[in-house]
Amino acid sequence: MSQGVANHDLFKLKSITQPTPVGKRYFFVENSIDEATNQYRSKIASVDDEQNYTVWANEGINVNPIVCKDKLFYLHRDADKHFQIVEMPLAGGAAKQLTSGDNIQQMKQSSDQQTLVLKITKSRVKTKYDTSDFPVPRHVNKIFNRLDGTGWLPNDLSYELVYFDVNTHQTITLFDVKQDFDLKSISADNTKIVYTKPNHPELKTDYDPTEGVYMYNVDTKEETYLTKDVDGGIFADAQFSPDGKQLGLIGNTNEHPNCTVNNFWRYDFATGQLTNVTADLDDYDFGYATGLAADFVQNRTDKGIQWLDNTHYLVHAYHHGRSVLVAGSNDDYHVVHDGIEEVYDFKAINDHQAIISVSKQAKPSELQILTINENDDEVVTIYNPNTNYEKDHQYAKSDHYVYVATDDEVQLDGWVLHAKNADATKPSPVILYIHGGPHAAYGETFFHEFQALANHGYAVVFVNPRGSTSYGQAFESDVIGHYGEHDYADVLAGLDYAINNYDDLDGDRLFVAGGSYGGFLSSWIIGHNDAFRAASVQRPVVDWQSLYGTSDIGFWFNRTELGVDLFEDANAHAIYWDKSPLKYAHNVKTPVRIQHGEYDMRCPTNQSEAYFTAVKQTGTDCDYIRYPQSFHGFSRNGLPNLRIQRIDDILEWFNRYKNEPLQ
Repeated sequence: MSQGVANHDLFKLKSITQPTPVGKRYFFVENSIDEATNQYRSKIASVDDEQNYTVWANEGINVNPIVCKDKLFYLHRDADKHFQIVEMPLAGGAAKQLTSGDNIQQMKQSSDQQTLVLKITKSRVKTKYDTSDFPVPRHVNKIFNRLDGTGWLPNDLSYELVYFDVNTHQTITLFDVKQDFDLKSISADNTKIVYTKPNHPELKTDYDPTEGVYMYNVDTKEETYLTKDVDGGIFADAQFSPDGKQLGLIGNTNEHPNCTVNNFWRYDFATGQLTNVTADLDDYDFGYATGLAADFVQNRTDKGIQWLDNTHYLVHAYHHGRSVLVAGSNDDYHVVHDGIEEVYDFKAINDHQAIISVSKQAKPSELQILTINENDDEVVTIYNPNTNYEKDHQYAKSDHYVYVATDDEVQLDGWVLHAKNADATKPSPVILYIHGGPHAAYGETFFHEFQALANHGYAVVFVNPRGSTSYGQAFESDVIGHYGEHDYADVLAGLDYAINNYDDLDGDRLFVAGGSYGGFLSSWIIGHNDAFRAASVQRPVVDWQSLYGTSDIGFWFNRTELGVDLFEDANAHAIYWDKSPLKYAHNVKTPVRIQHGEYDMRCPTNQSEAYFTAVKQTGTDCDYIRYPQSFHGFSRNGLPNLRIQRIDDILEWFNRYKNEPLQ
């Protein structure tokens, strides 16, 4: 009998991102984790049409493969954790590092393969958590002054846009600015560069969520605001057509703050007209901004648009918890690829083919060639980085189901990942696992943690309640101002459906877990419901009033999600408290383990500290685990040993109560 996915198999499994076709050879980034050093690794590799596999860069972190004629260029992270350009001859020879010093945050290639366009980040200020024998005070003067996963944002940060000549290695700085920007695309003639940046940098007392699309003319040194007709919008991607006459964009109007569905847009340079092409396609969320809730992918490009030729394009979207690829020309479009999977990354090969990196619940990662035919599509797998692992390992089986909400208003998607190594004579204990966000979604992608839980004999039930993405605007907006209402009913209804329809699930041995928004809803559940034997509440929101001023996003996130501002609305204090799980902590009878990263700036540890203190006073069994050097998303990209320890801690807590009577 094949083994299941053990917790420590996180060190054995690999994923593929950043596929880059060059003739009949396909370069990519192969991601893994090294157990001995407890570090993430990414190597540059390639496979050709005959499936010959070659490794080009293998030490440390290597990303962004670009081939210019007979040379491979890529970014390598140096000892200072800055990315630098490395050059390697395709015909063979040693790699050579070409740059040093400041961090190269982005690198893109010109069409003539003569120039690399770079975004370089400069700062003299260290992040929040660096230590020194002679520390100096930190002066904070911006309202948006910290970012989870990074630390404090320095006041003196600057950004450069730079041309790098691949032949002479000479650089030309196009501009040096204080405002951040995100480099997107370069015109075929190398004279125009498109990037996104906030539209209102002049704001001093509020956060600017907008992201406009701007074009820089290299010859005239002028900047043009291309999305001025949607001044409040948020655009995540923009790509020139090969002839430079059109721009494909992904973004939204921000009409529903923090949860507006993303569309595919088209900008015509001849007319200056910006068109929302997919405005009538409500339950498709274009691009990669939302993503699927999982813990496996690393180093994806998040590039959602590929031009197949001057008029035809291919765009990624999420639809009901899975990826689809949409092809179109001008304002006509149709779905050309709809697999039960997530497309991690993709890139056009020619006008009818793309190289795609895909993930499924029972297949962590594969590199495939997609051929778009007139009436259908065809995929051929050319590389699986986990072939050897899969010879003697078997992934837990999942089932997808659809159920109706208790108010009969919507249909909802749910999944059950069935337990492996379970006692065949009795049904399996069940973990109801709630995703974060709330504007995220579970779906058809590999989830290491869920596989590890299933391998230890637990069935995992996970659903997309109202508030989740990829189901349309009304569905996603439903939670705004209504936390703990339809979302609460939806997850419990999904659990009930699974228990009533799958004989291998034990309805008497139920557990609940979730992080971030999932931490909010799991703590909300056990404050209102005693059906669970134990709970794992992770990096939660439990006190909205406290979160307002202590989270990196608190003041504007609270305002948009709860629908009222703490200081501007008369009844805000009552609403914030009524929607806080801390208010109901005295009702908790479910044994609860609280888990939190100590560097978390999104949901700071004062949230879990308050919850621990409140529940502990009730006499209910409650303990609290703090993970050092860990930001909010450490279960996905934190220190590997702590990611594994965190799952072990969940299993230890649930195993403790698995055979105990309900409290």
